[in-house]
Amino acid sequence: MATLSAIFLAVIATSHDAGRPAHEAVMINLRAVDVNHASLQRDVLRARAGLLMSYDPLVESVIALRKTAATLENLFASSDFGSDGRLEKLLSQLKSGIDADEALVEDFKTRNALLQNSVGVFGQTLTDLHQSSNETVRSALDNVGDLGNLMMRFSTRPDPELEKAIGKRLQRLSQSVAVSPAARQIQTLTTHAKMILAILPTVDEKVASVLASRTPKSAELLQSQYLDAAGQANSRAAASRILLGATAIALCIYVFVLVYRLRNQTERLKRRLHYEQAIAGIKAEMFNTSPRDFPEFMDRALRVLTCLFEGSCSGFAILNIDTGEMKNVHRHGGETEDYRTLLIDFAHDSRRHWDASPSGCEDSFAYVNLTKTNDLTYTRDATISGLIIGSKMPDRQVAAFLLLFDSPRPKLGADEVGLLRASLQTLTEFVETNRREQEQEALEHRLEHAQRLEAIGTLAGGIAHEFNNVLGAILGYGEMALQLLRRPSMTRHYVQEILTSGERAKHIVDQILTFSRKRERAMKPFSVTEAVADILPLLHVTLGNKVTLTAHLCEKDTVIVGSPIEVHQMVMNLCKNAMEASARGQDVRVEVTPVEIGRKRVLSHGEISPGDYVRLSVEDQGPGIPEHVLPHVFEPFYTTKSTSGGTGLGLSAVHGSVCGFGGAIHVQSSAGSGTRFDLFFPARRLAPLPLKSFFDERAVPTGKGESVAILESDRSLLEMYEEKVAALGYEPIGYSSMAALQRAMDSGSVSADLTIVDANALGPDLPLEDLDLVLPKGRYLLLIACERELERGDPLMLASILKKPFSSRALAHAIFDRISVTS
Repeated sequence: MATLSAIFLAVIATSHDAGRPAHEAVMINLRAVDVNHASLQRDVLRARAGLLMSYDPLVESVIALRKTAATLENLFASSDFGSDGRLEKLLSQLKSGIDADEALVEDFKTRNALLQNSVGVFGQTLTDLHQSSNETVRSALDNVGDLGNLMMRFSTRPDPELEKAIGKRLQRLSQSVAVSPAARQIQTLTTHAKMILAILPTVDEKVASVLASRTPKSAELLQSQYLDAAGQANSRAAASRILLGATAIALCIYVFVLVYRLRNQTERLKRRLHYEQAIAGIKAEMFNTSPRDFPEFMDRALRVLTCLFEGSCSGFAILNIDTGEMKNVHRHGGETEDYRTLLIDFAHDSRRHWDASPSGCEDSFAYVNLTKTNDLTYTRDATISGLIIGSKMPDRQVAAFLLLFDSPRPKLGADEVGLLRASLQTLTEFVETNRREQEQEALEHRLEHAQRLEAIGTLAGGIAHEFNNVLGAILGYGEMALQLLRRPSMTRHYVQEILTSGERAKHIVDQILTFSRKRERAMKPFSVTEAVADILPLLHVTLGNKVTLTAHLCEKDTVIVGSPIEVHQMVMNLCKNAMEASARGQDVRVEVTPVEIGRKRVLSHGEISPGDYVRLSVEDQGPGIPEHVLPHVFEPFYTTKSTSGGTGLGLSAVHGSVCGFGGAIHVQSSAGSGTRFDLFFPARRLAPLPLKSFFDERAVPTGKGESVAILESDRSLLEMYEEKVAALGYEPIGYSSMAALQRAMDSGSVSADLTIVDANALGPDLPLEDLDLVLPKGRYLLLIACERELERGDPLMLASILKKPFSSRALAHAIFDRISVTS
């Protein structure tokens, strides 16, 4: 449309003026008026002089004048001047003048015909009289003198004196020949002479009127007015043509710009299509790439992008804008140190850029052009030797794409920069996809690992429960034997060693139960900093002088819910392992700090959700954990120190305790660079309890002969419980089954102040939640090996629970507390 409009306007602007033929016709007719009127005047003069044979030329001139006037009227009516009142008025005047000229011509023709006839007759008669032989006539003619000359002078220039002179001579001539035979001719001469004298002034007057006609003046005025109007119209037409020409030129320029833009758009679309095809191919390849082949895939992707942007080499990395730390580094061509230097500088520039940006209006992209130091100064603003584009990521990180060129080239346009942004986003998606795949593989591996641990934990828990019964009897009888052997002797020493080994066995059982998560937990708020500070003196003694123990403990916001005793055990196990892995004189660092996790993170052993945590870290400078060992460090019974007495339960117990807290573990280790254990515990906004509230140091209470019934299906344990209860000052009554206890209670032969019930002796027919239906409510002590999930919480809330195996001190406090409550 724009092209057609430009052509149409150009044709109109450059074509012949549509009003010029009319203008030329008007000018021709105006000049024809002058020409025709001049012809009329000429013919009138010729007719006056008697040189015109007929009056047809006069008629033709008048007709031509009328025709010209009519033509002008038609031309004015058909042109833009038809509405011009001044031209219309002047044209009317011209027509009126032509009408007056026509009337004068008609009157002139009539009178001039008479005049010319009289002049002819007069001349012929006068000639005939001069040729007459009559002496009278000759004498009369001689008497009147030069009558012919006077008449010729009068006809040339009429004059009253001449007219009188001619009249006198005519009178004398008539009187002289009154009786002559030529009297008739004289009469004819006199008559026509008088007619000439009478008509000639009138004819000359008519001729003068024709010669003085206003028609030429009217035509001149009309022509002048028309030329003024035509000049104004031509000026307007010229302005219109200029406007049309300018519009046509503007449309041509617009068409050129459109064509140029369409061409550029076509090139951009072709380049975009090429880019999309290349990216689609890369993405398709990404779906078939395993995490282990990801570096080779990134090299191919960077090679494709380098070719697309006509670069020489490229690179991609994720950087921390505060520290400059780089990860997920991939490159194609170039030197590693060059990449590192350029990307670290870009990270610092990005930090200044985003920190200086107003809040809420930050651009997620940063773009930097690179120039070489040997580039000419005046070309640095126009050419670049490379570029870096970055995209902001969470946790103060930036994904950066680096592209370098062999030789300086012009700066990239907005379209190229847009493609670079899309490329950066694509590479970031590749890295994120690979990270998610790695996390998925790690999670699958950990799930498999957790299932194995769960199976092992279930087996270990079952074994520990059975071993608890045996261990309870050993420790119980050992304590009683030690009470009987008060004097120092070899027997007492042997019994003491038995109890010591039993305590070690109890510690191993506790670790197994902790690993299997079947251990009863005290859930109270406490400060991790206070708990670690409490165990530090013992750590200094335990670690000795082999290593240097340094602690960095934060004083605020380190409250968690649980038991500080478990934190003691975790710190003790980790520090002991660190000491064994360190050479003499190396440092072991213990650190407690609050941390905030902004997004879900995958750790070396598990994953951690966003939130506030307390991080307990133990770091050594030892040789590190081999890569093939790291995935198995928390497996129970897995140890690299089997020859030196390692049980493989220390780190398993740490893992179980951390999971019991709802936390997570991250281990960082590599050969020759030491090992760091980070334990994350969910932080709580609670007031911490003092550590002393977790430890009961009361004196051992004794009874006053109260009756205590004991239900235990294991005969050896039943006898041991009876002896322990009796030693504490109570009267024990033992039963090996629930049926025997119920019969004794129903017969009234037993009135126990407290009943001690082993949960294993109840059997499947009597669930724990129905225990209140058989025994007096609140007057029993329940012995369990671990906490159990119950449908109802009332029995556990009303009954005191004692975990097996237990010491005589723990049993004494439990019996005393329950009897005190029920009484």
